[in-house]
Amino acid sequence: MKKEKILLICLPILCALAAIIGYLKVINKDSDTDAFKFKEEYEALNGTTVYENLKYSTLNISENNPIKYSSYDEIIDIIENKSGIIYLGFPGCPWCRSALPILFDVAKDNDIKTIYYLNILNERDSYVVQDGELAYEIDKDDNEKKGTKGYFKLLEVLDEHLTDYIISYDDKEYKTGEKRIYAPTVIFVRNGKVLGLHVSTVESQKSGFDKMTDEQKEELYGIYEDYILEMENSTCSSDSAC
Repeated sequence: MKKEKILLICLPILCALAAIIGYLKVINKDSDTDAFKFKEEYEALNGTTVYENLKYSTLNISENNPIKYSSYDEIIDIIENKSGIIYLGFPGCPWCRSALPILFDVAKDNDIKTIYYLNILNERDSYVVQDGELAYEIDKDDNEKKGTKGYFKLLEVLDEHLTDYIISYDDKEYKTGEKRIYAPTVIFVRNGKVLGLHVSTVESQKSGFDKMTDEQKEELYGIYEDYILEMENSTCSSDSAC
């Protein structure tokens, strides 16, 4: 009788412990995903002050978002040989924070499972004007911001789609002799061909800190969706088979 009582007491406890352990495994598994990492990375800045009265917008990103963290090699391979949607940006970019909810809505509505992501914040070179001459900007560790090899390789691959990198200072323009990848940039690729890329949000949004109107959201949604539909609705020009 005592053994039976002990079993009756222990069995519910063991079942409860098993359920808790199973739940923790699921949580830990989810927290290891790119989607969860991206959510935490961007939501960490929600409502924080940039300077004066400017604050980062609050994002509520789904744990099931389509983000996949990528390398330069993977992104270049997609651009040159494959198909996919690529997002280049970083959490502290206010324009990125305006664009992301729209991009995710379009992706969900069109059953897009993957968006390849690269954080380009510390990848690009950056210049300042000193005594009328261009000089590399110095980062917080006293290093010149010269840009990474991967970034410059991506510049070469996207050259025909990018604009010149020109520094405006004191009513003058200084040409760097380079192209520039601005954030956010969303690239749409089909079978190794760049169908197009979209930079920033919409022209009527004058500041990334401004809340987008419904009309602006609809305009940006339409831009993204047009590219996605072009990716999906490929035409075949072969006389025999596709």
